[in-house]
Amino acid sequence: MCKYLYNCVKNHQPKYQKIKRGDVLDINNQSIANIINAQGDSRFVIICEHASHFIPSEYQNLGLNQTQILSHIGWDIGAQALSEQLSKLLNAPLIVQTHSRLLYDCNRPPSAASAVPEQSETTIIPGNTNLTPAQKQARADSFYYPFHQSVSDFLDHRQSKTNSIIVTIHSFNAIYNGVERDVDIGFIEDLDPSWSKALTLATEQIPGIKGAQNLPYSAFDGVTHTLQMHGTNRSLANVMIEVKNNLIDSAPGQLHFALLLDKLLRENLN
Repeated sequence: MCKYLYNCVKNHQPKYQKIKRGDVLDINNQSIANIINAQGDSRFVIICEHASHFIPSEYQNLGLNQTQILSHIGWDIGAQALSEQLSKLLNAPLIVQTHSRLLYDCNRPPSAASAVPEQSETTIIPGNTNLTPAQKQARADSFYYPFHQSVSDFLDHRQSKTNSIIVTIHSFNAIYNGVERDVDIGFIEDLDPSWSKALTLATEQIPGIKGAQNLPYSAFDGVTHTLQMHGTNRSLANVMIEVKNNLIDSAPGQLHFALLLDKLLRENLN
């Protein structure tokens, strides 16, 4: 779709050199985007932008301690493990971002203040404070552009074979800024509500699970950047799925929700 991703981001001057396809498809290294089950024949393509809490040593943990990095501010707890289980069940490709969102939140455009957050909930991120424009640009060049170029390249590669459906997987904290979130799983749309509405309605039939449309976030919170870039802009169906992280912080919970989502997604596939 976009040979060079810089050309797809408004008001940005090209500096990034297109990465080699070998880097994109290598799932055994610490490249920015790891593609798992690349040959999966499902229409669904799963993307997990907040999969990892990894911060390279040169960033000195951004001034945070390990407890902070391993908390929900550093990554989406359980999201990668859930995504991997779902990828196996659906036989769907899975693209994961391999570095902490504290370095750069790949679900935000470079123009967003939250792309390189100076504060996450109540925690100040020392290594992100008072960065110069050049330093912020370096973060985008290191993480944002390679990740989304990888996704774009992958979708370009499979577009002649199937009409993909983009599914992004996230998790959220049960309590945020002191407010309890009364939902177990949320389905969020960018522009087209077809999938978020259908999945929410289907979840209402499942005992013990409270689902909601456009909760705990919605597009108005700026959380659908990946959906917009790789779904809406390509005219591909897309949906963002948010699961409460205390429900998927263990292997049994991850498998439970993977089985649930496998059923929901298959049943709503036209």
